[in-house]
Amino acid sequence: MSIRSHEDVRVRVTMFLRDLLKGFIRERPVLDLHSYTLLKLLDSPEITVLMPQEIRIGMEKKRVDMALGTTIVFDFKISEREFDEAEKAASEKYWSIVSKAKFFITTNWDMWRIYRVTSTGLNLIEKGYLREAERFLKTQIIPQAREIRIPPLLENVEALYKLEHEELLNNLKRAFSSVREDIRIKPLYEAYKSMMSMLYGKADEGFFEDLFIRHTYMHMAVLASLTAALGKTGKVEDVCSGSLINVDIALPYLNWWKVALSIEAARNPIEEVLGKIVARANLIDWSLGVAEDVFRGLYEFLVEPSVRRDLGEYYTPIWLVEMMINEFNIKDKVILDPFCGSGTFLVKAFYMKYEAGEDPDSALNDVVGFDINPLAIAVARAELVIAYKRVCDKEPENPPHIYHIDTFATWFGGDVIPIMGLEELMRKARTYLQTLINFKQIKVGNAFEILSVLRNLERSLTYAIRFSYYECGLNAKLLEEKIESYLKKCLEDVKDQFTQKFLEHFEKDHVAKSIANLITRHGGNDVWAVVLISIYTPILMTEFKPDIIITNPPWKPVTEYKAPYSDKIREYMLKKIRKHVREKAAQVLAGADIAAAALGKSIELARDGVGFIMNKDQLFNYRYSTPAGIVATYCILEGLLRNAEVEIKLFDFDFDIFQHGIYPAVIIIRRR
Repeated sequence: MSIRSHEDVRVRVTMFLRDLLKGFIRERPVLDLHSYTLLKLLDSPEITVLMPQEIRIGMEKKRVDMALGTTIVFDFKISEREFDEAEKAASEKYWSIVSKAKFFITTNWDMWRIYRVTSTGLNLIEKGYLREAERFLKTQIIPQAREIRIPPLLENVEALYKLEHEELLNNLKRAFSSVREDIRIKPLYEAYKSMMSMLYGKADEGFFEDLFIRHTYMHMAVLASLTAALGKTGKVEDVCSGSLINVDIALPYLNWWKVALSIEAARNPIEEVLGKIVARANLIDWSLGVAEDVFRGLYEFLVEPSVRRDLGEYYTPIWLVEMMINEFNIKDKVILDPFCGSGTFLVKAFYMKYEAGEDPDSALNDVVGFDINPLAIAVARAELVIAYKRVCDKEPENPPHIYHIDTFATWFGGDVIPIMGLEELMRKARTYLQTLINFKQIKVGNAFEILSVLRNLERSLTYAIRFSYYECGLNAKLLEEKIESYLKKCLEDVKDQFTQKFLEHFEKDHVAKSIANLITRHGGNDVWAVVLISIYTPILMTEFKPDIIITNPPWKPVTEYKAPYSDKIREYMLKKIRKHVREKAAQVLAGADIAAAALGKSIELARDGVGFIMNKDQLFNYRYSTPAGIVATYCILEGLLRNAEVEIKLFDFDFDIFQHGIYPAVIIIRRR
């Protein structure tokens, strides 16, 4: 009998189990989507998703060798003499994970011991050579692994949705090509393209269409995954559109496919995509609750690094997020990430608030995020709902404070994100409500009170739109009446000044009619609450003073940022730079990033402090002569540097944290 290495045993057992599972699945009389997806995984390099290796025991350094779902835990040995030691370790060191399985197996490949896991310990039920083990696995154990599911780790979610993703993207592209000129769909795409143009500048039609399809696929995957995580089931179109979730996560632009389902040429390819996405979402055992920032990997493989670099989307590793948040006392404080992306800072802040003793509802209500990318809004909202579910084991009643806002436009006086069909409503809302705030005829209160107003408004809008559409369908007149009636009923007991003036505006400016027209015009696409609340959020944000602003902003040179309000950003920066360098101001500005302008505004707004990640050539670089970007940032910080009541920390990193060739630095500013 030869002695094999530990790794050789692991590989042999993994391949052996793969073949047993494939044989068992293929013997099923009907190959459903669940079984089809399992076979695809078993044939892919991501096979270890089904059989995770080196599984960590809680927060400890101890690990078990391998598991097959919650059916079998394995401990591999190189000699049969070590089997007694393996049994003892499983009953003691590894019991927290072994106890959740049905069987425990230790093997050196030639010899096997199989134990049944009971509430009192391990019962040896089979021992012998490979042939006996194979027979027992085939007849007694593998049939019990009928519903193999995988833990919700970032790499697992990525592997699942990677399966055949090019084929699924092509299906969506084919469906979109057949309906893109439909009057119910074309405005949704054009609105999306308009938003993306603000981020990417000029690009050809093929670029925007490809991005639209990729974002649609991820939007569907995120909504299906969240629906499954909340334990909800229903028709595949409801699972992938988010309509089974209490709070709105979806945005209408990326739910265009719901309308396309009613068009014969698009129906079949979309239904195939829906079925496969739901099958993947149902393969994840969300009850294990081990996910953080779970959708980030999905976005990173779907969207090319060069495209994300153009957008300045550099996802922050968890260790750096924790390091920055730990610089502040965040308990009972309002935290804003003005460029939140997938919500990494906010999710981690939520957990850390909860661990510090803050009530989960308060913790959820105290984290706020803005982003211009509609997909980012859906992802960040989904991540926060999953986080809340993990600590409370229930779905939140209130929506996360993640809003579809162009932060630079809000801070520097530019136009807010244009929303097709609501341009006139946006103008009226700003004219009426903003004027009342500016002339102090509405007292909006502190940050907590502002967030309470937004929470009540969005929850009421979501309720009014959903129930009205459910009752009235596409009857525009009835929809209008029901929406207005439901909204008034929801808000009748809310007495703050802004809500009362909002109700006046809602009636006077026929907001219910605008909503009803949108729903009917876009064939029943009814997820407009996030869009609507994002009209009113920038109005209130003129008075919003968070305690802490912490973010990884876009790293875009001032000279490359082409938004309609770019001149206002440059004016803001030039005013500060001229105080110190005068005639060289234009040259200094040419080497600066827009992140420096965001830093300046954040310092003005935050009550307790600011944490920013920036390009080290824009913040602090001790190795080289000072570049223009650092001079620009110094000019913006100069007033603070002279203030004895402020503490500033700089962290200079000498390695490529984001793996895109630009080294970062971090600045932490705390008011004493």
